[in-house]
Amino acid sequence: MKKGLYLFLIFLILIGCSPKGPEPINPGKDICEYCKMVITEIKFASEIITKTGKVYKYDSIECAAADYLAKKDQVKAIYVPNYDNPKEFILAEKAFYLVSDNLRSPMGLNVSAYPDRESAETKLKTKGGKIYDWEGITVLVQMEFIPRFSNMHIYEK
Repeated sequence: MKKGLYLFLIFLILIGCSPKGPEPINPGKDICEYCKMVITEIKFASEIITKTGKVYKYDSIECAAADYLAKKDQVKAIYVPNYDNPKEFILAEKAFYLVSDNLRSPMGLNVSAYPDRESAETKLKTKGGKIYDWEGITVLVQMEFIPRFSNMHIYEK
């Protein structure tokens, strides 16, 4: 009996210590941590998981990237949705991004994510734009999105 109890306790501890992954997005209910808008389109909704395991949800990749830039030292992982299969999350550092005015994201930088370069290039052929990696997206967000967003007077820290 004691052995079974010990095994059960060890099992619970291991489950509690297992790394946390992205959570499902609840459109119409979840709120963007950065801009405070209701998340409506899962094909752009992203998540940051902190080193303490807290999950933050975002209505766009640009909001997640902007918050990442502000909280880098606290971030364990960033997940972005595969635009072509939005229920599938991709680690942000491994994704390829298309910035295209023909794929309108909720916050207007128009960033969509893909699991590989080939998928991004396929979408580029029909939608136009430019392909970036994660580092390129963070630079673009820092240069174009954050200043524009700050001027909207929606978000106050």
